[in-house]
Amino acid sequence: MSALELDKAPVPSLPLRFLLSALAWGVFAGLWLACSGPALFQSRWLPAAVVFVHAYTLGVMGNAMLGSLIQFLPVAVGSPLSGTRLMPLLHVLFNTGLLLLMAALMFPHPVLSAWASALLLMSIGTFAVAALVAVCRGAGPFLLRMGIFWALLCLLVTAALGALLLAVLSGHLALPLGSLADLHVTFGLSGWVVTLTASVAVITLPMFQGTRTIPGHAFLAWLALVIVVLSLTMYDVSHSNSHVRIVWLSLPGLAFCLTVWILQWRSPHQRNPTLRKFWSLGCGALTAACLVALWPTWLLQVPAANVAGVLVIAIGLPWLLLGMLLEITSFLCWLELRRRQPRGVRVPGVDRLLPEALKHRLLLAHAIAAMLLLTATARAAPAWLAGIALALAYAITLTVVCRCWRGACHYIPAAAVELGRKAA
Repeated sequence: MSALELDKAPVPSLPLRFLLSALAWGVFAGLWLACSGPALFQSRWLPAAVVFVHAYTLGVMGNAMLGSLIQFLPVAVGSPLSGTRLMPLLHVLFNTGLLLLMAALMFPHPVLSAWASALLLMSIGTFAVAALVAVCRGAGPFLLRMGIFWALLCLLVTAALGALLLAVLSGHLALPLGSLADLHVTFGLSGWVVTLTASVAVITLPMFQGTRTIPGHAFLAWLALVIVVLSLTMYDVSHSNSHVRIVWLSLPGLAFCLTVWILQWRSPHQRNPTLRKFWSLGCGALTAACLVALWPTWLLQVPAANVAGVLVIAIGLPWLLLGMLLEITSFLCWLELRRRQPRGVRVPGVDRLLPEALKHRLLLAHAIAAMLLLTATARAAPAWLAGIALALAYAITLTVVCRCWRGACHYIPAAAVELGRKAA
């Protein structure tokens, strides 16, 4: 904790509202899968499939990453966000725009599409610009700020491409839908999600998992690789099915996963075992997705793109964020305890607010849901069962987080309880 600037931390309820929304969207994704059934896995272009994907990419990952940045930038990067009073409004606009996007995808209408684009662009654009200014003015490590800066730029590009896609679907523009969609996915996953996760890992891997520090030149080389991959994708977006393109798109993710495994294996101090398992298994899912995309014959009659997409969007990347979400939640609850209690009152440590055994049970719940989801994608298990398991896993996690926060808000020190007993 000594490396963190706790005096610059925002009000804990500010990032927490985004983290709770991320878990709520996970419940929605599970229920959506249970209602849609196996038809959801037939094609990436089906409206039900697009809704499921965006429930994860924007609902789960988007909320989790925006909420984490609100806390991470001032505390760990030395880049305080300006205009934090607007964040509750941006939270409402972002999630309202996402709801309208779901409706526009299922029931295409120009008004729905226009409002969804406007709200999402307004909320994402405002947040990204504020975060970019904070990163530029910050005093934290330059390479870390550079990685977050690039991720935020990719977020803006992703949002703009998403708005263009909605305009094409609404009939307002005549642009190649497939090429735009491929760019949208590449900038959203590789440019925004993976780059931000890797940038944050520069701080969080040593701090929370006890690994060695990532060398600056290694991170700079990896960031250059991401930029090259995105540039190649923009230059040659027409060969979306070629193995060559899949290889270069896989390189940054594979390098990231390999680095995480090596650092975990050689870590001098092993902290937070459940978080380490979340990250190890999440990296395993990302690696498996790359292999499936390269060698689809392994899965016989199962479409490789479906399995790879589920491994990346619904398992691998969310698991990396879920592990950190639990750690951030317990830290936010600890900050709230410190804020509410007078000086001199001892409060429980971060580890006691969310015990390791409880986090491990949550990991098992998500692991069961992931296995059922994979078997449902391979049509070896009913989709409704996988959907219910997903909804339950996220609902249980949401309940645990809410109880942790409620306990922090209504905490009564043992000394106060003893005094009350004596007074009675």
